[in-house]
Amino acid sequence: MRLGIITTGQGPRDEYVHYHRGIASALGLTIEIIDEHILEELDWPAVRPHLGAEHEARLGAHVRVPGATGNRLGDGWDHVYVRLDWAIPFFQAAIDRLVARGATAVLFCCATLFEAGAFRCPVPLILPSRLMLAAVTDRIDGFDRSVRFGVMSSAGHGRQDVQLWRDQPFADRLDIRYEPFEGDILPAARALAGFRPDVVVVWSFGLGLARRDPGNLTATLEEMLGCPVMMPHRLAALTAFGLVTAGFDDRAFVERGAASTSR
Repeated sequence: MRLGIITTGQGPRDEYVHYHRGIASALGLTIEIIDEHILEELDWPAVRPHLGAEHEARLGAHVRVPGATGNRLGDGWDHVYVRLDWAIPFFQAAIDRLVARGATAVLFCCATLFEAGAFRCPVPLILPSRLMLAAVTDRIDGFDRSVRFGVMSSAGHGRQDVQLWRDQPFADRLDIRYEPFEGDILPAARALAGFRPDVVVVWSFGLGLARRDPGNLTATLEEMLGCPVMMPHRLAALTAFGLVTAGFDDRAFVERGAASTSR
């Protein structure tokens, strides 16, 4: 079976391929991971005119920029913000290419919330933003008081990220604190810790996977913040492996759990 993944910028993004392959292996699944990068065929001069203004809906994308330094992917990379409306056709083209290559499911490696019906896809299309919204809705339902709700995301789309939560039907139950970051999330987490949040969401995809990211980032964040930290890449990956046809051997986990208990 083939899981197709789509990134918002350019490749290679081997950490995404290895991450999904590693989780599949841990679950006892043999799945091929194939990828597409929506801006792969464009050089920096072709991308630059489509950078979004602050008042526009924007999409974060890691792209190769001559002379760039300091990016979490390494030198020669930069994290830029393109207009979301400009990027939509590139997503659809990437979906079409993955389906033509035999993908049995397609996963977006981004946390952006897209309009319903924005894409055509004949196989399961996994959109992390929808999964995160559903999970947060269920989590909020468990509180009988106002929820101290922390949000961290890449600074360039922070305005739209905060507005997304303010637009939710349960927004009147949220005391929202937003902390932006660009590359290094730890300063934002330190600032958020004083808020003593009940729930924190990271509205950016793949934090902790790149080679320059801190090791075991989620555990570090949860220790700093004292609460669960919800990450879209983890929720999306686990959902994907429940959707593809891969012969998931549930009984094997029963037996493994029993063996662990008996030791």
